[in-house]
Amino acid sequence: MRALLDPRSIAVVGASPRPGPGARVLANLRDAGFKGAVFAVNPRYPEVDGYKCVPDVAALPKDIDCVVVAVAAETACGILEVAQAHGIPAAIVMSAGFGESGQPDARAQRVRAVAESGMAICGPNCFGIINVRSGAALFSGVVPKTMMPGGVALVSQSGSLGNFVFGPLVRDRKLGFSHFISCGNQIGTTVEDYVDCLVDDPAVTVVACIIEALKNPDKLQRAARRAHAFKKSLVCFQAGTSPAGRAMVRSHTGALAGDAEILRAFLRRCGIVQADSYDQFVEIIALYAVAPFDLAIGDEVVLVSGSGGSAAVAADCLDAAGMTLATLDSATSDKLRTILPEFANPTNPIDATGVVYDDPALLPALYEAVFGQPGRPIIAGTVNVAPVDRLRRIAGAIATAARTSGRTIVAYQSSPLGPMDEEIVRTLHTANVPLLLGIHNAMGALGKLKQRRDFARRAAIMPSADAARIPPAGAPLAQDFLSARQTLAAAGIPVVEAALASSARAAAAIMRRLARPVALKAEAPGLLHKSDLGCVVLNCADEDAVMAGYEAVVANARAAGLVPAGALVQPMVSGVAECFAGIVNDPLYGPAIVFGLGGIFVEVLRETVTELAPLTGEDALRMIARVKGTQILSGVRGRPAGDIAALAECLINLSRFALANAGRFHALDLNPIIVMPKGVIAVDIAIEPVTEGADIR
Repeated sequence: MRALLDPRSIAVVGASPRPGPGARVLANLRDAGFKGAVFAVNPRYPEVDGYKCVPDVAALPKDIDCVVVAVAAETACGILEVAQAHGIPAAIVMSAGFGESGQPDARAQRVRAVAESGMAICGPNCFGIINVRSGAALFSGVVPKTMMPGGVALVSQSGSLGNFVFGPLVRDRKLGFSHFISCGNQIGTTVEDYVDCLVDDPAVTVVACIIEALKNPDKLQRAARRAHAFKKSLVCFQAGTSPAGRAMVRSHTGALAGDAEILRAFLRRCGIVQADSYDQFVEIIALYAVAPFDLAIGDEVVLVSGSGGSAAVAADCLDAAGMTLATLDSATSDKLRTILPEFANPTNPIDATGVVYDDPALLPALYEAVFGQPGRPIIAGTVNVAPVDRLRRIAGAIATAARTSGRTIVAYQSSPLGPMDEEIVRTLHTANVPLLLGIHNAMGALGKLKQRRDFARRAAIMPSADAARIPPAGAPLAQDFLSARQTLAAAGIPVVEAALASSARAAAAIMRRLARPVALKAEAPGLLHKSDLGCVVLNCADEDAVMAGYEAVVANARAAGLVPAGALVQPMVSGVAECFAGIVNDPLYGPAIVFGLGGIFVEVLRETVTELAPLTGEDALRMIARVKGTQILSGVRGRPAGDIAALAECLINLSRFALANAGRFHALDLNPIIVMPKGVIAVDIAIEPVTEGADIR
């Protein structure tokens, strides 16, 4: 990996005087000031762009670190094989045509074979790698003319998405980078490999990743653990999270979790911050790169603005980001009254009015007053559109205040549009004040500043554990209700009692024994969603209703092409609310637990949360609290409160069951779970088996 990320000698295959990737790589190496040895490889020329040219890879010196392959796919494989035989340890393959469609591809297999034999390969189908510190710009895209070395490293599966982050942050925000890596298809080295190396680089403080999917989550989790120990920031943005971007599966749980939600849960478990949008991702990088890693910052924000309207919008966005406006204490408010104009209101957000642009003494005094606010809130001040000389003065006042305060101070510009003034950016950055663009994205990024702090605190006390991989599957879990009920009950998961009736008269006899209204549910292999098929009848209170219900559910199961064994007879159960919980086994991340309000509309409403097993008590309670509408469990409008402690225990036991039985089924649904004033009980179980040879995601 050293030869790939920090090469000292480079060969460019496909270098040519004509425009193309090879020519751009040579030009970028020259413009970036790379001082190592560079060879062009092309039999037609003695030199290209001033670099010595050799006819083929075999003619290169033996001490080449990295070869750039900028030729067509059909030629690239042979070049890689020769380069490996020549002793070159690393390669960047820019060409496409290696099974990008997902279909098996012979060329991709050849590249994979070279990688598995020890060569570190970036790509194929990538822009390449820029090492900003050394000038090794092995990159086929446009490289900024001036790049400053610094602590940010960017890894992107998408070359274009990464370039649209790297370029503006370098040119406009004046951020220093160590590397920009466009890794493409990842047939060789992966996002996780790069993060693993970059976390150990002493000069790197922020590792930002644009990902579509992971390949080695265990490695990423170990790297994240080291990053937290080193007080380094990890942030990801995932592209392609919509339902159109993934295949839906049959079970409620699989459909509700999906690849994106399971990955999101995995990143949370690792303590890796995930951006909510691409634009927010850019602002998070700008924030993390400049704001000190302060574990003592508070949970609140003080907004300082010269515009009441702008401050109101920022307050709205902060609320959406899960942040809280600090309530100013009386001492701070009293100080503000002596500083602000008579018509200004000394509350938070602080609207200093347009006077702040005219009175040079106002802003420094205002910040000094805010520093007295207890709780170490984050202080966010606007640098809004105004004549540049005034903006520079405001930036200078914020920077001066920041240098002496020891507080986390962030500047933001209301509009994300327009070029940055270099003097303003540099003035703020020298005082560790980030400049963020756009109110919505700036406030969203502040929420992620708090999340970074919380993740780091949690990582300090969490035990070391690798990602939960699915062990070799045992015997498939029995899908019939009675067997599944027995297995779940043994694991501490309460499930309603039931009896299987093979005739209408037998169903009536069971109801008489229970002496209470019952539910009838058809029981048949492969029957997952009984309500959708008319295979459930509720509240049967007499024998006639039970017998009619039996005939109906069995007939509907047959009409759906199933072979029913009869109908389950269960006592009716009522409570405060219905919830849903389930398990989905992911081949990379292990079992995930999904929770939400339950009933027949659970998949329509899609209001659920997902976490990886195992769950702690804190995890379970957090899951319950995160679902909208779970306030009904606390008792509203005279209704009794539900037993949240019992519900949390049910989720914890379900997560333990998931780990103990991983690989024995694809997904398992408990829907609904009836939450009562005392206790909880599941009244239906659906199990989806693993399909042999299928990707169970």
